[in-house]
Amino acid sequence: MRVGAHQMSASRLAFRPGGLFCFCFVLLSFLTATTLSAREIQVSGRAYVDLGTVAQRFGMQGYWLAGYETYRLKSRWTTIDAGKNAKTLQVNRLPVYLGFPMVESRGQLFIAKADYQHVLQSVLTPQAFRPVPGLRRIVIDAGHGGKDSGARNDAYGLKEKELTLDVSRRLKSLLERAGYDVVMTRDSDVYIPLDQRPKVANRTKGDLFLSLHFNAAGSSTAAGFESYALTPQYQASSKYAKPEAHDNIAYTGNKQDAWNTLISYHVQRALVQRLGGPDRGLKRARFLVLKHLDCPGVLVELGFVSHPDTAQKLRTAAFRQTLAQSLFEGIVAYRNRLARIQ
Repeated sequence: MRVGAHQMSASRLAFRPGGLFCFCFVLLSFLTATTLSAREIQVSGRAYVDLGTVAQRFGMQGYWLAGYETYRLKSRWTTIDAGKNAKTLQVNRLPVYLGFPMVESRGQLFIAKADYQHVLQSVLTPQAFRPVPGLRRIVIDAGHGGKDSGARNDAYGLKEKELTLDVSRRLKSLLERAGYDVVMTRDSDVYIPLDQRPKVANRTKGDLFLSLHFNAAGSSTAAGFESYALTPQYQASSKYAKPEAHDNIAYTGNKQDAWNTLISYHVQRALVQRLGGPDRGLKRARFLVLKHLDCPGVLVELGFVSHPDTAQKLRTAAFRQTLAQSLFEGIVAYRNRLARIQ
């Protein structure tokens, strides 16, 4: 699947540097890091905070694992692993893509403050963000349709537009039985332009938008699930190494950054918990269907039609029902998390 490409205010960390400030310069992966304190540095003008401090903020233990390549934050419920120079975190073994690589300095591992907010706070302490969204009306966007068939596997008789509509209808049924009000951007084989899909959510005052898709790749070995939240302002989307000037644009959907991350995390986690992997993680992209939403949104890739084993499963109603059930469970987990911070 390929769709068209292209803040929320939050309580900020109040870091209190102890003792005297020490200014020095450290060469890190061709980046210049200026040390502001024992806990905070600047890398190319971007603020970073060390994971030991972050662990304390979340009431977690923070320590290096054997081999000194991975730093772990751990509590009773959550384990987060971060690697040197890595651009992903493993949150309870789920890969979450960051906006900026981790940085090591003087035996400490640092995370960009932007990623602290947009990833860690959003998943672990979403109560830091206001207002908390409701969850009564859910808008399901069955990707593609009509003249746009999306990804195909002709050998197995699969068209993405048919798969997304089938799973969407199954999810709709599950949600309605649970008491939700559900709106479909399409409920038949019709073509709807990408820019019209978020307008359906906005016009109907949806509380959550899910865009469902299936992937395809040139290699038949590519497999797994991935979920996309809108890329925060000033960050590069996951497929790019670093931000460009056009990434400075703030879209309407960026007002929901914290909740975009939270729903994407819970949907991705539910898919992998029920169906296994491969877990391709929580990623960021500026998809057109996400940029102009007035409510939280996620775009989900529910597998590769080009992968033979996946294609065979997708031909069965039972597997498509399991996909819908997994999405439903992710939405319920998101709802339960919101309920705890209302």
